[in-house]
Amino acid sequence: MRCFGGNVRESSDEVIIMTDDGSYGEKGVVTIGIEKFVEQEHIDKVFAIGPPIMMKFSNLTAQKHNIPCEVSLNTIMVDGTGMCGACRLSIGGKTKFVCIDGPEFDGALVDWDEMFKRMGTFKEAEQEELQHFEEHLNACKKCDKQKKNTDVEMDVEPTDEPMEVLTDRNAPWRDALRKSIKPKERTQIERVKMPELDPVYRATTRTEEVNIGLTKTMAMTEAKRCLDCAKPTCVEGCPVNINIPSFIKNIERGQFLAAAKVLKNTSALPAVCGRVCPQEKQCESKCIHLKMNEPAVAIGYLERFAADYERESGNSSLPEIAPANGIKIAVVGSGPAGLSFAGDMVKKGYEVHVFEALHEIGGVLKYGIPEFRLPNRIVDVEIENLSKMGVNFQTDVIVGKTISVEQLEAEGFKGIFVGSGAGLPNFMGIPGENAINIMSSNEYLTRVNLMDAANPNTDTPINFGKNVLVVGGGNTAMDSCRTAKRLGGNVTLVYRRSEQEMPARLEEVKHAKEEGINFLTLHNPIEYLTDDKGAVKAAVLQVMELGEPDASGRRSPVAVEGKTVTLDVDQVIVAVGVSPNPLVPKSIAGLELGRKNTIVVNEGMQSAREEIFAGGDIVRGGATVILAMGDGRRAAAHMDEYLKKQ
Repeated sequence: MRCFGGNVRESSDEVIIMTDDGSYGEKGVVTIGIEKFVEQEHIDKVFAIGPPIMMKFSNLTAQKHNIPCEVSLNTIMVDGTGMCGACRLSIGGKTKFVCIDGPEFDGALVDWDEMFKRMGTFKEAEQEELQHFEEHLNACKKCDKQKKNTDVEMDVEPTDEPMEVLTDRNAPWRDALRKSIKPKERTQIERVKMPELDPVYRATTRTEEVNIGLTKTMAMTEAKRCLDCAKPTCVEGCPVNINIPSFIKNIERGQFLAAAKVLKNTSALPAVCGRVCPQEKQCESKCIHLKMNEPAVAIGYLERFAADYERESGNSSLPEIAPANGIKIAVVGSGPAGLSFAGDMVKKGYEVHVFEALHEIGGVLKYGIPEFRLPNRIVDVEIENLSKMGVNFQTDVIVGKTISVEQLEAEGFKGIFVGSGAGLPNFMGIPGENAINIMSSNEYLTRVNLMDAANPNTDTPINFGKNVLVVGGGNTAMDSCRTAKRLGGNVTLVYRRSEQEMPARLEEVKHAKEEGINFLTLHNPIEYLTDDKGAVKAAVLQVMELGEPDASGRRSPVAVEGKTVTLDVDQVIVAVGVSPNPLVPKSIAGLELGRKNTIVVNEGMQSAREEIFAGGDIVRGGATVILAMGDGRRAAAHMDEYLKKQ
C-alpha cells in the first residue's frame, strides 16, 4: 500500500488514503475520501477501480453530487479474450461483454445487483473445495499423457520409397494392386462399421473415446473398396487436397507408415481430421461409390487409422523442410487455421511464431471438442510434431491487447496470418438470460475440456446441473449435452426446428440419442425464471412449427401463437453459434471488416493490408476444422508468393 501510495502521489495533486481500521492513512471507507474531495474543490469525474462493492458506493456518492463516475469491471472477467461470455452483464439495459466492450463503463448504467449475483455463481462450489484444501494440495494430478503403444503390426517391411513413388498412380506397386481385385469385386465389399464403446458405459466417462478405431483387418479390407479412380473426385471434396487414393492404397498394401507419410505431406493434423471432420459432407460426398448407390469409402476412418498407427508405433516421420530463409512470420491463434498455416510456412523455410491467447496451444481443438471425441493427447502430439518441424509457440499473448500488430512488425515480422477464430459466443437476448447457471457452450466446454473442472483435483470450479437444458442443434450443442450427461445430468436438448434440419453430424445425433439425451425439437426458449438467489430455475419454451424455407434452404421455425411449455431446469447451456472475436480485427488499422467483424480477404486470403492474411472462422464467421485448415494452406501458398515478390 505504501509503495502504491507513493507512486500515485508522484502524479497527483493530492492523495487521500482510506483504510477500514486506520492502519494506514485515514480511518473510514472510500466514500468519505470522495466526500472530502467534493467539499474542497470542483470534481469533473470520478474513476473507481477495485472491489465491486467499493465501486458501487463510489458511484452512488458521485451520483449524489451529479458527478459522472467511470468504473472498471475487470473483477468479473475470466480470461480477457471474450471467448466464454462469463463476464456478460447488463449495462444500460443491454447485455455487454466486459472484456470486449469494457472493462470501463459508466457506473450509473451498471446493474450492480446482477453483477454481485453473477460473481457468486461458483461460491458454493468454491466453499466446498476449501473444506478439502489440504487434500487438494497433497493430491497428485494425474495427466493422461502416457504414450499408447499399438498392438497392430505391419506384415511387410516398411518401405523407404520417396513421396513421388508413394503417390504415383502408375507406379508398379499401385498398378499391381489395382489388378489384384476386379472393380466389381471391390464394390461388393460392405463398408466397415466403426467399433464403439457401449452407450451405457461411455455416458459415464469423459475421457474415453466413443469411436474405438478400426482393426488392421478392417482397415485393409475397407481400403480395398477404393477403386483408385483416374480422376479422384474425393480429392476435389477435400479442402486441404489430401492425396486420398494414394494414402488408402498404401493401407491396402500394408504400408501404414507410408500412408501416414502421404497424409502429412498435405495435412498438419491427420489424426484430428480423421476424428472430427465431416467427411460425409466433404471427401466422402464425392466418392464414386455414391453414384452406384453404395456407401462411400470410409475415408475418415482410414485417415484416423493411418495417423494413429504412426503415432502409436513410435515411428513418426516429419515432412521435408526447406532451408531457412530468415524471414519471420507471425500467426495469431493456434486453432486449425493457424496450425495448418504454420505447418506449411515452416516447410517453406520461414521462421514461424504462433501467438495464442490462452495458456495452451490448440484453440478450439482443445477448448471446444470433448475428449470423448478428440482426446487432448492426440492434439498434443500433432502440436509436438509442428514444434519438431521448427514452429515456435507462445501462449498467454492477446494480440490487440497485450501486444499490437504494429509491435510485431517493429520486431521484424514480415507477414502476419490472423486465425483468431470465432470465439465470441452468441446469446439469444431473452429475459433472464444473465441468470446464474446459464452459460455459453464456450464457457461450459472450456471449463470441462481445457481446465478439467470436473476433476476434483483441479482448481477451476463448475456447477453440476441435475436438470440441464442445452439450446441448439449443431455439433457444439451435441458436445455440450453429451458432456452434461457424463457429469450426471438429466439432459434435454431443445431445438427450434425439427431434427431433420439439425446441422449437427448424423453420427453425433445418433451417439447423443444412444446415450440418453432427451430431444425436444420445435421448441425455443423465450424466457428464463430465477429463484431468490438469481439462479435459473425454469425455462419457458415457445412451441414452434415449420414454415417456408429460409436462405439456408431449411424451413423457417414459426411460433405457434399462445402455446408455451415450462421446464424445471437448474442449468442452461446456450449453443446457438459464435461470432468472430472483434479484439484482433478492431485493433488492426486498415483492415476491411465484413459482417460481424469478419476480416474481408481476397481469393488468396490476403486482407486489405497486403502483409496481413487471414483464414478460418475470423473470415468465414463459423465453419469446420477442415475448412479452416484449407484456408490456412491457401494463405500460406499466397503469402509465400507475396513475400518472394518483395
